[in-house]
Amino acid sequence: MRKITIVALLAFLVFPVVASNLLLPAPSLPPTDTTYHFNDKLIVVNEDNDEMSVSVFKVRDNDTINLEMVYEGVFAEDRSVERQFDNRFEISIPEVFRHKKRRDFDPHWGGFGVGFTNLPDRMDFDGELSAVITPGSSLQYNLNFGDATYSIGANNVRIVLGMGIQFNSVHLQTDKAIEVQDYKTIITTTENGFAYNTSRLHFTYLTIPLLLEYNAPYSKGLGFFINGGVVGKIKTASSSKVWYHEDGKKRKYKMPGELNIRPVSFDFIVQAGFGNYGVFATYSPVDLFINNKGPKGSQVSIGLQYYFL
Repeated sequence: MRKITIVALLAFLVFPVVASNLLLPAPSLPPTDTTYHFNDKLIVVNEDNDEMSVSVFKVRDNDTINLEMVYEGVFAEDRSVERQFDNRFEISIPEVFRHKKRRDFDPHWGGFGVGFTNLPDRMDFDGELSAVITPGSSLQYNLNFGDATYSIGANNVRIVLGMGIQFNSVHLQTDKAIEVQDYKTIITTTENGFAYNTSRLHFTYLTIPLLLEYNAPYSKGLGFFINGGVVGKIKTASSSKVWYHEDGKKRKYKMPGELNIRPVSFDFIVQAGFGNYGVFATYSPVDLFINNKGPKGSQVSIGLQYYFL
C-alpha cells in the first residue's frame, strides 16, 4: 500500500520531466532512498523500517544547500500525517491512495435491546392471542452477553455466534388471563364486569444465534452493518400472573399449572444499523404453545438494540 501511495504522489509530479532529471546534478542532501527534481522543487522519499516519508523542498536560485521545506508526509502502517509549510505549493493526495489500517470486524450481537412484541396467528393480528394482547405495553428485552465470529474468506462478511437471554412480558386486556384447565392452556374472561389491574404472560429464553453479517469498511464505530439468520431459543421460565384489588388491597395471583409453552423454539432475525446502534426484527414460524395444548400464535418482535463493541 505504501508503494501505491508514493507512486500516485510522484506520477503527476515527475513523469513529464523524468528525462531532464537524469541530466541534473544530485543535490547536496543527507543520504536518502530517492530524490527527484521538478522545476524549482526537490522531492525526497525516505523509507525507515515500517515508515515511509515524502518531503518536498523549494530551491531558490539553484541553491541546494539552503532549502525551504514546503511539504512533509509520513505514512506508517496505522497512521498517515501530512504537513504543508508553504501555501503557494500544495500537494493533495487523493483519499483512495491513503493508507488505512484495516479495521477489526465488529460482530453485532452482544448488547442490550428492547422492542415491542406480539403473538399473531401466522401474521394475522386478529388471531386468538393477538386480539386480546395490549401491544403498546407488551415488550421484549434482550440481554446478549457474548459473541464470536468465524471468517468465511471475505474481510467484511463473517459468521456470528453468541449467547443471550430474552425476556418477554406480554400484557393482556384487563378482563383476560392465560390459565391452564384440564392440562390445556386457554384464554379466560372475567365475570360480572370484573377487571384486573394487570394481566401478564411472561416467558424467558436462553438464546443462541447463528448469523451471517456484513460490515461496511468504514472507520471503526461508524460503519453500516446488516446481519440475519436464526436464533435458537431454550425456555428457562414462564408464568401467567394477574394483579387486582380486593378488600381495598392490591393482590397478585400466579396461575397454577404448566403453561405448555414450547421448551425449544427458534426465530428468524434481521438486524441493521450503524456502529453501536441498530434495529432488530424477529419472527418465529412456530406457535408459542405446544400443538393442541394452547391458543395459536407465533411471536413477532421489532425494536432497538445497543451493541457492546
